[in-house]
Amino acid sequence: MLGLRYYQRIRNCSKQWSKFRLFKFGSSCGNKYFWTAKRFHGNSNSQSLCIPEQPLEFCELRNGMKVVCEYKSSDVTTVGFFVPAGSMHEKCKERGASLFMEHLIFRETRCRDQLQIEQALEEIGGKLGALAMHDMFLFWGTVPSCDIEKLFNLLGDIINNGIIVNDEVDKERFTILHELQEIDMDGERIVMDYLKNIAYQDTELSKSVYPETCAIKCLSAETISSFRDRFFKFNLMTIVCTGGTSLATVNKCAEAYIICCDEDSAPSPDSRETQDHVPLPLSYRFSAIDMRHRDDDEKLAHVALAVETPGFGQINDQYALTVAKDIVGSWDVTCGGGDNNAQSVAHYAFNYNLCHVYKSFNIAWANTGLWGCYFACDRMLLQDTLWVIQNEWFRLCTSITEKEVQRAVNQCKTRELAKLNSSIDRFFDIAVSLFRQGRYEQISQRLYKYDEIKANAIRDIASKYIYDQCPAVAAFGPVENLPDYTRIRSSMYRLRY
Repeated sequence: MLGLRYYQRIRNCSKQWSKFRLFKFGSSCGNKYFWTAKRFHGNSNSQSLCIPEQPLEFCELRNGMKVVCEYKSSDVTTVGFFVPAGSMHEKCKERGASLFMEHLIFRETRCRDQLQIEQALEEIGGKLGALAMHDMFLFWGTVPSCDIEKLFNLLGDIINNGIIVNDEVDKERFTILHELQEIDMDGERIVMDYLKNIAYQDTELSKSVYPETCAIKCLSAETISSFRDRFFKFNLMTIVCTGGTSLATVNKCAEAYIICCDEDSAPSPDSRETQDHVPLPLSYRFSAIDMRHRDDDEKLAHVALAVETPGFGQINDQYALTVAKDIVGSWDVTCGGGDNNAQSVAHYAFNYNLCHVYKSFNIAWANTGLWGCYFACDRMLLQDTLWVIQNEWFRLCTSITEKEVQRAVNQCKTRELAKLNSSIDRFFDIAVSLFRQGRYEQISQRLYKYDEIKANAIRDIASKYIYDQCPAVAAFGPVENLPDYTRIRSSMYRLRY
């Protein structure tokens, strides 16, 4: 069962965490349990940093819902839920259901209308948010820690009594269609969406969060409600709380406002397994393919190319690939620095006016990922820009220096530390790590792993996943000057000996 499998990996991770000591405590939730971990300490350059991160505590409620809590001294608390209900879980007739859920989940319940929900939120000064992704759906609320019980009251009503009304669907239909029009004017979003679609064609991962316009126009409230009922079940949902609220308080509020008070109404584990329609395992198959949409009316050509990476299933490789991505870096015409840019591609882009923007990316899911680069340039500079980028990829495999690696490592460490500043960022970090990686690595352990990455590791990982690999290419705009796929593929390797 996909909904429980990633949590089972959390339970089993005590055998794999050689650097952690795990302790088991008694619980006020019957036969449930709490897991907590001591802070990781390693011999790294980051050991002298004072990292304000507390160990996570885990438990499971009697209705099958999982709870993850990070308690620290804070006046603000973020409580959220993540569910395996992304666009890749949609059936053909449900295309766009997760996107509609993002807009409608806080709209109306059987006990409250939209005005009452907004008034309840304004009384405590809270904020609500939701996000539909390819593989998961997240929704959360942020309030002062003293009002956490009122937030649970509101979220419990939304989970247990939320409804989808035809009038609200019709209103949001126009909003979503307007978003699609804005996306059509953004070349980067168009080409990146095409890239994911063609790289994993005929698999669930090719389903974009933003479906075709005809699907948006035809989707009904009954279909959205069916999608919600199929996935928004207790045993498929996980609560993530971060901020100034303890695990005991979270359990108390969840028991009071989310779980039915009647013990007899709580389904047994066996009945949940037989009655719930859990999502089936998803298939991933990377396709090395070329897709071009020529439109000479566009001013710039937008191109994205990527190779397949292992995703969070091989987390150590992901750390090295993230550093490699930062070595290539990003640049656009508004960046300062002129001729003193650290990245080699940015240096060429400024001195020779190669492109208007380029961005290296590393997109990772649970079992697969895409590592590559997006750029936008004039039609007559496509070949030169592509050659510079592929030449930089080749340099990652052969002649990257320790100084460049250290600069990229420092950037990665700064991003990790920045996640500690916001409770919402912490919620996203914990939720995505647990869902895609199956366990959570503390910031101190991540910094230690980044410090261990040297030039030899980058050369090895680039030779493994980039050198002589078949890329997926997506292009949009005046792309007649873009080399054909056989030329792009042949530039992925060179005679090095």
